Amino acid sequence: MFDLQILREEPLIKFNRQLPVFNWPYPFHRQADILKNRYVPYTHSPQTAVRRRAVYIHIPFCETICSFCPFSREKHKSDSDIEDYVHALIAELDMKQHFLGRRTVDTIFVGGGTPSLLSPRQIGSLGKAIARNLDLSSLNEFTFEVEVKSVSRAKLEALRDIGVNRVSFGAQTFSEHYRALFSLDATHQQISSAAELLTNMFSYTNVDLLYGMAGQDLDQVQTDVAAAVNLQTTTIDVYPINTFSVSRSMHMKMARAGLELLPEATRVQFRIHIEQLFRQLGYAPISGYGFAAADKAKKNKKDPVQHSPKFLYHDLVYGYQDDEIIGYGSAALSHMPGFNLHNFGNRKEYVAEVLINKALPHLAFGPLYAPERGIVSFPFRGSLEKARITWSEIPDETAVALQDALDAELIADQDDAYVLTEAGWLFYVNLMYYLMPTTGKKWITDKMAQQGRNGKRCGDTDLTEFSRSRF
Repeated sequence: MFDLQILREEPLIKFNRQLPVFNWPYPFHRQADILKNRYVPYTHSPQTAVRRRAVYIHIPFCETICSFCPFSREKHKSDSDIEDYVHALIAELDMKQHFLGRRTVDTIFVGGGTPSLLSPRQIGSLGKAIARNLDLSSLNEFTFEVEVKSVSRAKLEALRDIGVNRVSFGAQTFSEHYRALFSLDATHQQISSAAELLTNMFSYTNVDLLYGMAGQDLDQVQTDVAAAVNLQTTTIDVYPINTFSVSRSMHMKMARAGLELLPEATRVQFRIHIEQLFRQLGYAPISGYGFAAADKAKKNKKDPVQHSPKFLYHDLVYGYQDDEIIGYGSAALSHMPGFNLHNFGNRKEYVAEVLINKALPHLAFGPLYAPERGIVSFPFRGSLEKARITWSEIPDETAVALQDALDAELIADQDDAYVLTEAGWLFYVNLMYYLMPTTGKKWITDKMAQQGRNGKRCGDTDLTEFSRSRF
């Protein structure tokens, strides 16, 4: 496992090393946890009543396969493939309703892949199936991801018609050098035109930006931030590129281009610099990775972030033990209290299982009762409601780690909740790992070792010298 140590006396650089970013929701499952009967989770009486619920719907098709993308996707080859897939999605929604009932949903996220490859008619059909099978009376957020080349007014009108109120797209970078490296083929004009259309039609829009690419310097980071701000979206999510999850071909491209992976200390420095840039431009952090126009009337001046606008879907994905995620589509992951359900990753197998075999297209894993889930995922959310944790069931090592983080001022105690400090937000990935019991830490370590054997590298993770510099 990683030798991750807290540096209590340091004012900001609180760890001896920086872990590569990871995006696997907790709790994790292993092959040994697979259930012979995939329908057990639907008949099992959960130990925890569900308090909030999110729905994820996956669209795997892409016009262009971006080399940095870690998600399940495939090259779009025929419209009939999309049509068959939409039929399967609707059939899965109908089928699951028989097992789950018409469950109340707080947030929906349609991701990919490229969901905006769907036609207006297909968007409408999917929306009708969602409304037919889910109780949307408490729906607060409905996100749909788009790609700027496939955006049209007709599609966006169809999205509004089915209730979408948040639209997100990826610019990633405005550097022609890195856009070529990542196989990003949309023009700057297409990005700005799509952003203008989106911001005119939706009150909540988001653009994704990457940083920390091999060979990148601070001037390039500053240029990307300024260009993203000019798009005038509601929020800007800025992520360090996940070198362990990008394709092996991208690692080979970087090597051929003579680009050296940045040390994690440099990427931490970039993150600090990015926040400074945004603040100078009138923005404030809303999470460890997101920024929005600063709210001058923010009530809690001691909190290092403002909590509005909020991205509710991620708040549930990295949520508490009583938060439920229901996934639809190939490779979609569901989290029901005590179980993980992983839909078939192969799109053709998924479609055949639903449309031909008339069966739910997933493998079931469990039991995975993890009362510490809310604590482990807390750094991603930034706030931990004490009343939502069954403290008597928390593993001792997680309780000790939480106290360590409090003592090191990575976390602050605010009576009914724990909140991240500035240093806590800077190291939220480290904190998630640090708060896991040993089984979770070993899962992460083994996963990253496997990625390394597959030819995926990361930069030097040592922060010791960086911490002494007191940046």
